[in-house]
Amino acid sequence: SIYLILVQTKADYDKECKICTRPFTVFKWRPVRDARYKKSEICQTCSKLKNVCQVCLLDLEYGLPVQVRDTALSIASNDAIPKSDVNREYFAEEHDRRARAGIDYESSYGKVRANDTILKLQRTAPYYKRNRAHVCSFFVRGQCTKGPECPYRHEMPVEGELSHQNIKDRYYGVNDPLAMKLLNKAGEMPSLLPPDDQSIRTLYVGGLDARITEQDLRDNFYAHGEIESVKLVIQRACAFVTYTTREGAEKAAEELVNRLVIKGLRLKLLWGRPQVPKLASEGSDEAPKQQAMQNPPPPVPYFDIPLPTAYYPSMDPQRMGAGAGSFIF
Repeated sequence: SIYLILVQTKADYDKECKICTRPFTVFKWRPVRDARYKKSEICQTCSKLKNVCQVCLLDLEYGLPVQVRDTALSIASNDAIPKSDVNREYFAEEHDRRARAGIDYESSYGKVRANDTILKLQRTAPYYKRNRAHVCSFFVRGQCTKGPECPYRHEMPVEGELSHQNIKDRYYGVNDPLAMKLLNKAGEMPSLLPPDDQSIRTLYVGGLDARITEQDLRDNFYAHGEIESVKLVIQRACAFVTYTTREGAEKAAEELVNRLVIKGLRLKLLWGRPQVPKLASEGSDEAPKQQAMQNPPPPVPYFDIPLPTAYYPSMDPQRMGAGAGSFIF
């Protein structure tokens, strides 16, 4: 067995918070062997004020940037926290005093129900690329002499819209390039148009695994209409949900497209295809075969030798044999 030991260090009042500039306790650890060391960047007070992670500054509930969360939920939290040094420090101290007294800070987070944009963009799986080591600056300049022993990545940095990010812009939700990219992505997500064939009442659900059961699918689909059947195809990691009415299927497709998440898995939703009746196709193929068996083709002469005109009883293909007195010598 292989055991991974997570080594974490704690330094009391070692760094100043990147937001309020007050000293705070810093935690530092390494997720895996080849990953970079990660540490808390902001204090616990600033983290609670925005309900974000102390390391990545993403929302703790949805895993999204503050600007995306506040825009989708219509939360005007940009003016709630002062930006000047004196007012910001007083605001943080007042919040700490209320927390020590057992008084909860009045916040809009957790009180607003998630809407379609949040459900479309929320992260449902860990993003492990965030744990990779930083790019080696000496390698970029062509001066790294450590080779394979260098703890940093030996690759050229990629310049793009996400290469210039600011921690304060991420925290306050202003001019965040990652947030703008996600918001544009939400607007470009296609909708699921119903097919013209009104007889189609089946929805295709893809991306399943062994954890998802038929009851899980029924619990997520029954609210949109009466379900006729649920067919799980474990070998292909998919399922087919059939409604009794076309209206129920259209409502489920409209409500669940791009936001169907079951047990942490984001599932793919599509309309089913019309089924071709197998009996009709099979019957059309069997009819010529049966006709050919009933009317066999005439015998072909062997080497142009004409067939005899008189038939003996033993030459009758329909006859299983003849009596002893019927043989002709």
